[in-house]
Amino acid sequence: MSAIHAAAPWDGGPPPAIDDALWEERLVPLVDRLVRARYFSFDVEGMEHVPRDGRAVYAQNHAGWFPLDAFFVGLAIRRALGPCRTPYFATAEAALALPVVGPFIRRVGAVPSAWFRRPERLPPRMRACGFFPEGVPGNTKPFWEAYRMRPWNRGFVRVAAALDLPIVPAAVLGGEECLPVAWTVRILEPLVGSRFGLPLSLVPLPARWRVVFHPPVRIEHPHAVLVDGARSAAIAARVQATVQRSLDRLAPRSTLGHVASLVSTGSRGTA
Repeated sequence: MSAIHAAAPWDGGPPPAIDDALWEERLVPLVDRLVRARYFSFDVEGMEHVPRDGRAVYAQNHAGWFPLDAFFVGLAIRRALGPCRTPYFATAEAALALPVVGPFIRRVGAVPSAWFRRPERLPPRMRACGFFPEGVPGNTKPFWEAYRMRPWNRGFVRVAAALDLPIVPAAVLGGEECLPVAWTVRILEPLVGSRFGLPLSLVPLPARWRVVFHPPVRIEHPHAVLVDGARSAAIAARVQATVQRSLDRLAPRSTLGHVASLVSTGSRGTA
């Protein structure tokens, strides 16, 4: 088993601390400068749906060869709740194992996905969690499949049930255009345990970022959800459908979203 696969559930040691100084002194000012220069735009819709106490499981679509979408969701939550309220994000061990990238994303809130296998054991600090239920297939899909989500896993529903947290669906637009993937690389998967997205550009491209938060989904009878896979799968499908509706509404306004829609229509026509 490779080192990438070696992550285990959280062992009860000191919980990680998010580097708020990095957020406030470097990352937020950098985005502000890029927005002023009109390299990026950044809008947030539905801030009223973010719980005021910050306790929530955020579930969103995933795209782009680098997890900038996690950063923009975190930034949107900081805008809604103030500094020091950034959620932790469940992240593939393969990404955390990368040199330079891994240590950086840990500082801004990334933790191994394996930690959430036993969510009831997590420290109280980790009661705001972000999930990309598409997983690696989401952010490694090629640009001509933009905004066409991969199937969601239901792990985030189990975390919400175990911790008695609401699920906030979030649609993220911009990652597809900013960090487009030219091709899905699978040849190294047997060696490193993960596929990768081959970047179309190594430099983030200008993009119109938007995060749309939806009304929280509260889980009734959480114990039943924990023991009944069909129930948790049904909740995951409902949350995914909510996110997809926002993507369908907003993505056609972007050139890449329009191209992906044409490709999808052509594929159905030849099937």
